[in-house]
Amino acid sequence: MLRQAALQTGLLGPGMIGLTLGYSIFVVRGYMEFRLLSHECRHVYQYETYGSIAAFLPVYLEQIATVGYLDAPFEQDARANERGDGLT
Repeated sequence: MLRQAALQTGLLGPGMIGLTLGYSIFVVRGYMEFRLLSHECRHVYQYETYGSIAAFLPVYLEQIATVGYLDAPFEQDARANERGDGLT
């Protein structure tokens, strides 16, 4: 059931190339780039802002379940804070 929900909301799927869990960032081999790393680091910042992954995760999952992965406010924030040049 959880897997199906993750697939339906866009949280997981064939296009997923990065995942952050706490301070661990997982990147699919061949996709490491500064833009993706900055996106995932923003999720670490979000965890810290909420105090822990345990506090962050229910809010994040509710956002995804309610509006979908792409429109989730935490994802919009992470995309808005991506850096592509490796210098900022």
